[in-house]
Amino acid sequence: MDLNSPAVVALVAAAVSVIGTLLTVRATVRTNHNAAVQTQFQEVIKRRIECYPKLWKIHIRYETNWTLAGQPKTREWAEQYAQELNDFNLEGGVFFSQPVYAKFYELRSHLYQAMDATQPGAEVSQDLTFKIRQSVYGGPGYGPGMSTHIKDDLGSYQSASLARAGKK
Repeated sequence: MDLNSPAVVALVAAAVSVIGTLLTVRATVRTNHNAAVQTQFQEVIKRRIECYPKLWKIHIRYETNWTLAGQPKTREWAEQYAQELNDFNLEGGVFFSQPVYAKFYELRSHLYQAMDATQPGAEVSQDLTFKIRQSVYGGPGYGPGMSTHIKDDLGSYQSASLARAGKK
């Protein structure tokens, strides 16, 4: 078989052309897929930017401001807090990242424990109010709370992370 024959040269050229076309198609599909994912992610971020401040407002009302005002954290407080979280979850929960959802679930679980363990009008135990606060804000030995994950999702800590990464 003569490797310089026009038939062999044509077959090699055809094979190279087919392989090149397949690689081009694969690269185009991957690029289009990545573009679609980025577009979808941008929409999710836009929705998080709309809904996370509403979630933040609930925490400020029932955790931060309640504590600063010295109001007692009663069973009714836990019921109201859980109800507002449940109402918010109907529309905003679908946009939670997994870390935010995990803390959201934990927080609601602690609130339901508080409702189950506390008589009407009575104050929730300090142990449970501490766990509720940690679910929201985290703490030493506990790790990040929901507030940290929300800020991460919105990019609040991104510049600090980039600065740290640049110092390595």
